[in-house]
Amino acid sequence: MSNASILKTYQIMEIHEQDEKSAHAKAVLETLPDWFGNQEALEGYVKGVRDLPFWAALDEAGDCLGFFGVRIHYGHTGDIYVCGVRPECHRMGVGRALYKEVERFFLEKGCKYAMVETLSEKANYAPYEKTRLFYESVGFEPLITLTEMWDAENPCLIMIKSL
Repeated sequence: MSNASILKTYQIMEIHEQDEKSAHAKAVLETLPDWFGNQEALEGYVKGVRDLPFWAALDEAGDCLGFFGVRIHYGHTGDIYVCGVRPECHRMGVGRALYKEVERFFLEKGCKYAMVETLSEKANYAPYEKTRLFYESVGFEPLITLTEMWDAENPCLIMIKSL
């Protein structure tokens, strides 16, 4: 299947079944070793999405092209817990379409803000430059970098968006 045809053959679905959420997350995250190469962290995310609101971009065969798992803090802040899009689908609108559904959900739930934690530019790691550019493209702005949140080699950048 060509990349161009992928754009016409997927739909965004909210997934409710726990095992299905985990299976979709694992299938996508395993294609992203530059972001999720730590197996323990990957398994934590796969387990963590089970009880969260979850959206997937599914192709005609039911394969997951990308997903977002989210949570809400204090009733007014939507948090992107984990997300991923298969590399062959990067820069094709899949992530943007998923984020649009997530933002709609946050607004329906009364959220005033959206946030995401990602690797800071201070880590100087090229794959996450793409990630930060994606978040900026959908309206997020850097808020603060915290070295004490993860560790000094993996400084956490918190990005926010007013909804």
